[in-house]
Amino acid sequence: MSQASKVFVDTSVQIARFVHSKEIKERINARTSQYDVVVTSEIVKQEFKRRLLKEAQYLLNQLNRLGSLEKVQRHVTDYLPPQQNRKRNICLDLLLTISERSDDADLTERAKSYLSMLLRFGLDDFEDSVQHIERTAGCACARTPVVERRPYKDYDLGKDKCSKLAQCQITAFLIDRKDLTLRILDHLKSLGPDQKTEELQRAEQFLESVAEDSNNARLGDPCLKVGDLMIAMESAGVANFYTLNAKESKHLCRALDQTLVVRPKHPIHEDIVCHPDAQDWSLVLASRGIPRHDDT
Repeated sequence: MSQASKVFVDTSVQIARFVHSKEIKERINARTSQYDVVVTSEIVKQEFKRRLLKEAQYLLNQLNRLGSLEKVQRHVTDYLPPQQNRKRNICLDLLLTISERSDDADLTERAKSYLSMLLRFGLDDFEDSVQHIERTAGCACARTPVVERRPYKDYDLGKDKCSKLAQCQITAFLIDRKDLTLRILDHLKSLGPDQKTEELQRAEQFLESVAEDSNNARLGDPCLKVGDLMIAMESAGVANFYTLNAKESKHLCRALDQTLVVRPKHPIHEDIVCHPDAQDWSLVLASRGIPRHDDT
């Protein structure tokens, strides 16, 4: 890529561009329009498929089972357990998106049509939503297309584990970026225990295992288990990193000397920009109401 100004958008932003409120989408578009090139990556694409499209498939299955959009909304609200909070939130965002788009009396059929279209064309729309996709990680899961087996009924989203796909190139990607993996590992080791989320702890353990033997990379299913780490490595070299989730990114961006841009969930709030020369990003984020380990 050229030296034009660039911003890397992570999974949280890419999903928000599809299913969050109109106001949040406008905020995101206003931010990304400030750069010459909007960049994302194959592992973001893999997460987009695994999180958003997988939940679209789940909702379509529930619509076929329950036969009513209202009943599906009630099911998502009442019966998904707290342990599946991310699933519930994405499903509710999808259902709200359907409701906002619809002026048809038959919302259930409208919902089935929307979800089917998202499953069939969502990955193409993902590709079209940015100017550049970083493909050097060679994520085979991201490259597996969604296959419609039966319209409105059955969709194959492919594998989501590197260890199940021999053509995965993640090992070569990590070997080629050994200096970068050691740089991030050193930074994670420098953090206190209270600064590390569970995902950062897994990232540190994964990097230690790869440092010992690079063959551990694919077997560790990193795109699935330490996705934030892998996406951060794909974003290396892009000066600005845009996210709705600061928990892991505030540490990974520090290690990569990037500017962290955080989009708060409430649309009335401005984006939070943390520059590399600022001494303590936690203070900047806390001053804007973002707790130490909470999602934004």
